[in-house]
Amino acid sequence: MARWSRFAVALCAIALVALAVRITFVVVVDPDVPPIGDASAYHLLANNLAHHGEYFRPFDDQLLRRVRATAEYPPLFPALLAVPARLGATSVESQRIFMAFVGAGTVVLIGLLGRRVGGARVGLVAAGLAAIYPMLFQSEGVLMAESVFVPLVVVTLLLAYRALDDPSTGRFALLGVAIGLTTLARAEGLLLGLLLVVPMCWCLWKLDRGRRAVLAVTALGVALLVVAPWTIRNAVRLHSFVPVSNNVATLIDGANCDAVYGGDQIGLWRATFTPNGETDRSLPQAVACFEGFDIADPDFDEAEAADRQRDDGLGYARDHLGSLPKVAAVRWLRTFGLYDPSQQVDYESLEGRPSGWQWAGTVMYWVMVPFAVGGIVLLRRRRVPIWPLVAPVVAVSITAVLTYGQQRFRAGAEPVIIVAAAVALVAVGRALRSRASTAPPARSQPAR
Repeated sequence: MARWSRFAVALCAIALVALAVRITFVVVVDPDVPPIGDASAYHLLANNLAHHGEYFRPFDDQLLRRVRATAEYPPLFPALLAVPARLGATSVESQRIFMAFVGAGTVVLIGLLGRRVGGARVGLVAAGLAAIYPMLFQSEGVLMAESVFVPLVVVTLLLAYRALDDPSTGRFALLGVAIGLTTLARAEGLLLGLLLVVPMCWCLWKLDRGRRAVLAVTALGVALLVVAPWTIRNAVRLHSFVPVSNNVATLIDGANCDAVYGGDQIGLWRATFTPNGETDRSLPQAVACFEGFDIADPDFDEAEAADRQRDDGLGYARDHLGSLPKVAAVRWLRTFGLYDPSQQVDYESLEGRPSGWQWAGTVMYWVMVPFAVGGIVLLRRRRVPIWPLVAPVVAVSITAVLTYGQQRFRAGAEPVIIVAAAVALVAVGRALRSRASTAPPARSQPAR
């Protein structure tokens, strides 16, 4: 009990440091939030929810004063931002300060995950790394959905380990709730759930096959039940089947075109407009990248437009199957920081991340990766179940290959990289201390 108390006190101290880092980043660095983009959309969606109780297209309302229902973005992050907005915190800066507190909570969760797989010291080292890791606090500072997706991924992993400890129906149901909420933050949460639950249940050899099937169905079924009210709402308001988000259509369209299947833009996402809404003159208009929606059309229908965009992107991919392996490989390399990092930093700065901090996060990531690989090996040797840690990396890889290269898409794997790196760092520290304690004392020189 005393050991847990010491761990809790130390973890809270690290969380306070993490909070100070995040608030300082927001107030002093003051990262830009582009007027047209995902971050601004989340901000406006939150304020609309707080003031009107409606989830409608934010820029249609802002630019044209037209209220149109939307499912362009998953709902959980705007719903979370609506909490401070309902209390009067409607500015971008106040909502970023609120997310700094959420980020400090994320650091605590990462510390608990580290403690679960490697002990108290690993937990504190993991929390310390998370507290100062720019790839985490930048998302919170620029109001991106990854800032709520990441803590939900960590909660999901903690509950997965808890379910492995005692594979009961209740624990798998609770895991399903976490998977459902993670999916409502980012749609790939359901992919993570599938990759996590099915192998977990398959490996529970002490249970009969029927029992394992019941546990898997319970977790995934509960996850679908959590998502179902949102899907039903979309069917009613949009008259279309939209499980989570229409955003996948724009993603597919902009990731499958001539500009990103070759040349220096390979593996990226391109639109014929820039984040401020102006036409991108660097691309010829003949390029079939995502061109945006004609929201001024009085007959505009989001679901129908999304269907067209999705069909355009998939059609292009089908017509260029021979190029897909190379493009997919570059997408994966970009996501994991291994392809033209300078260009990647510049590209991702378009979403408001200061390039200097993006570079700092990239370098820190490069340093952690070798330790993370070593940490996974150590955990495997210690017979700690590693699949819950591997599953997010696999999910990120699949997402990257099917979409485009973006380091923020690595968000779901960042807690795993941090925790695994902490395992190796603690092991290295112990080895160095052990070596120092067993070294023979230096011989004293005889007096002259």
